[in-house]
Parts: sequence; C-alpha cells; structure tokens
Amino acid sequence: MPYTDTRALIAAAVITALLAGAQLAAGRQPERAAPLPAAAGSGMSGPAARADAEIITRSVVTVYAERAVSQPVMVMAGSEGEGARNSTDDQEGWSWRSGSGFAIAQGGYVLTNFHVISGARRVEARLANGRRVGAELIGTDPLTDLALLRVQADLPVLEWGDDGALRIGAPVLAVGSPLDFHLSVSSGVIGGFARAYDGADPVGYIQHDAALNPGNSGGPLIDASGRVVGVNTAIPQEAFFNVGISLAIPADIARQVGDALLENGRVERGYLGLTVRALHGPLASAMGRPSGGGLLIEAVDPHSPAADAGIRAGQMLLAVNGIELSAPRDLARALLLARPGNTVSLSLHDGQARFRVETGLDTRPGDEGQAVSRELSFEPVSRRGYGLSFAASETAGVAVASVVPGSPAALAGLRQGDSVLAIGAIDLSDPDEAEARLHLARREIALRVLRGGDTVPRYIALTLDEGMAARAPDHAAFADAAGGPF
Repeated sequence: MPYTDTRALIAAAVITALLAGAQLAAGRQPERAAPLPAAAGSGMSGPAARADAEIITRSVVTVYAERAVSQPVMVMAGSEGEGARNSTDDQEGWSWRSGSGFAIAQGGYVLTNFHVISGARRVEARLANGRRVGAELIGTDPLTDLALLRVQADLPVLEWGDDGALRIGAPVLAVGSPLDFHLSVSSGVIGGFARAYDGADPVGYIQHDAALNPGNSGGPLIDASGRVVGVNTAIPQEAFFNVGISLAIPADIARQVGDALLENGRVERGYLGLTVRALHGPLASAMGRPSGGGLLIEAVDPHSPAADAGIRAGQMLLAVNGIELSAPRDLARALLLARPGNTVSLSLHDGQARFRVETGLDTRPGDEGQAVSRELSFEPVSRRGYGLSFAASETAGVAVASVVPGSPAALAGLRQGDSVLAIGAIDLSDPDEAEARLHLARREIALRVLRGGDTVPRYIALTLDEGMAARAPDHAAFADAAGGPF
C-alpha cells in the first residue's frame, strides 16, 4: 500500500475514534452519528451526510494563492571577467503558496487566514477529491487575520463548537495541508488559553500541541465532538516548523468575524476615542498607581464617545466591561468584537477616587487594521526580518515608517513615529542609509531611539532568534508602551 494511502487511513481512523468516543460519552452509539449542522446563524439545515472523518475532510480545502515573491539572484560572469556572484538585487516573480480553509456556510463559503491570501492576484482551492477550482475573495479582516472565500463547489458545512467549554488537556485535531500534503490530520491536546502572539496582537489564542507546519494556516481545530473550536493560524514567531506550540483563533471570534464577512464583506468595530499608555516604573509611581494597574489616558478624541462621557486625559482606565487592563493590547482585546452602537462599562480613576461610566461606541474611522505577519510560511527569517522601515524625519535621525506586528521591532516596543537617531554608534539622517545598515546587520543590532514626548533617547536591541523557542514580548524595552486610538 502506498505511504500516502496509509497516512490517509490513519488520519481517518483517528478522527473516527475521537468522534466515537464523544458519542459514547453522551450515551449514543457511534454508528448513529448526528448529521453535520450548518454554520451558526446561517439559517440553513445541514447536509444528510454523517459527521465522520469523510465529512470533516470534505469540508476542508487546500487554498492556493498566487503571490509576488522576490529572492536574490545569481549574476554570471561579466565583461570585466569577474566570476559568478550573488546580487543584492531581488528578482520579482509570482509563485503559488498554499494554506488551508474550511466551509462555514452553504454555497462554498470558506474561512481561511488573511495572511494566506494577502497580496494574491489569484486564489484557487483544491477539494478533497483532488479537483482544483476557482475561489473568489468575499471579505477580509486583517485585525483578526481572517478572510472569507467563495469556492466553486458545494461543500459540507462544519459546525462551530464552544471554545469556552474547552479544558486543559482536551483532545483536538488539526486538519489542513501542511507542506502541501493535501488534507492531513495531526492530533494533540489543549495546552493553554488567551496566549499572545506579540505585544500588539489583540487576539487571545488557544494553545495546543497538534502539529502545525507551513500550509496549516486557516484550517480548523476540531474537538472530540467533531466541531470547530478554533482556526489554526500560527506557531511561535522564532520557529520555522512545528515545535509543539501551536496557536488557533478561538471559535467565538472566528464565528462572529465569519458571519460579519458573510453579511457585509468587512467587520465594523466600535470606537471609543482613547489613546492610552501602560503604567510601569516611575510613571506609575508618579501617578499613584501600582505598575500594571490600569492604563494612563494620554489623549481623548474631542468628537468621540469618550469625550461625550466626560473622560479626560490624565485619568486612568482600569477596566472595560469588568476586564482589567494593564497594557494597550488588553484594551484592544476588550473592544475586539464590540460593534458601533454597543454600550461599554468603563472603570476609571481620576487620581482621587475610582468611578464608573457607561458609553456607547461610535464607528471606527479609517482602516480596520493593518496586515498581520504571523504566517506559517516557507520564508525563513532574513537579515531584513527586523520588521521596520524608515522615512525622512523633520527632526533628528530617521522616522519609523512602519512596524510589522510580531517582528523583533514590535516585540521591542517600537512603533510608527519613533525617531531612530543611530544604529550602534553611527548617527542617521538618511532613510536609505538606515535601510542599508539593517540589511547588512548581523543577528543583533542596537538602535538609539527617541519617542515622541521624551527628552532623553534610549538604546534598545533587536535580535533575530532564528529557530529558537517562543519568548515573551519585551514590555520592559518601552515600559510606557502606548496604543490607540481605540
């Protein structure tokens, strides 16, 4: 028997065994499995097929996205007689990259990760029977790294499960196409909840140890009842392949975002109108608060719900809807699924006493979020992988033009608008020179940084820890990390 057939049989057996165990625990016979329901809120009845391994894999597709790629090219001997060498110039081209997805509503609507299809000029899907069909992009939500496709096929719809009912050690399956091994299954257990990918990402991920590798992005995480409890999205940033720590977007977030994309092609988020800063060290002491005891309100949009509620700069925001806050990311998480018109309860401190206000949310102006960078990809970390770019500055040094979420720059607390005065002992004034020095840097680089509002610059170090285990975001690099407006 071919090796691939054996793998497929083993995968099907594992899924069937898990489903059978859950049915026996509920007092049902395994051969009388319930029909597979439609996605929550779709209003459609499920297909008549049984919720077994065949149905689950039939609901999952391999997503192919044709995306631009660049790579150094080999330049052959020139007229001066020099030998072949590696050029620093990149050669542009197009290449098919793979990910995974699964049906959440009848009509071929497939949920996947945004990073799987970001920048693609063409998207296709490979079905369980091997047939490759076209796919249309319906909507995206970069903030949660989710996207909705419509494939040219009628797929069985997987049912959403309750990620809130999961417990540590609960068995789960990851279904997808790692390394383009079409519709593979890996098994594991739940290892944790509310995990952070970096210091800015607002999603609290489910941690599990079912193997994820490049190509698993966007595939479902299945519980013992055959329901989707998460969308597999990432492994630790420093890892290239599976290291036993896998991250999935919780089903509740994925379901709500998927429903919004199905209805409107985008997600509208509520807007409070606050810019905040974490409280640590001397700043916390000066404000009369313990380190991590809330967020300092730096600015209030005068035309926002926060201003209408009487909130002022200098006050401390302690909690939102009972969720205590210690970093700007906490506020982003608290408002992640809030919609315009929703009412939120805010706990604040004005320096004298704690008080509470309730206010409605407005529509968030502008973009809903930047593209994320948590891809299970084939591209190893490069010398350019510090994750920041530069622009000319009207003052000293060069300005930070952008910071890639999840990058070493993001982990160190760098953000758009910071001024980089020097790399090492070399003063900077030209963005092109700064980019070149980053390109030539080794695995560690020191930046002399001046943040807006500061009078004294500080040095921070960026490190490319290729292949190492995950490490926590370095909140101490900028103890007064800020964020907003939210």
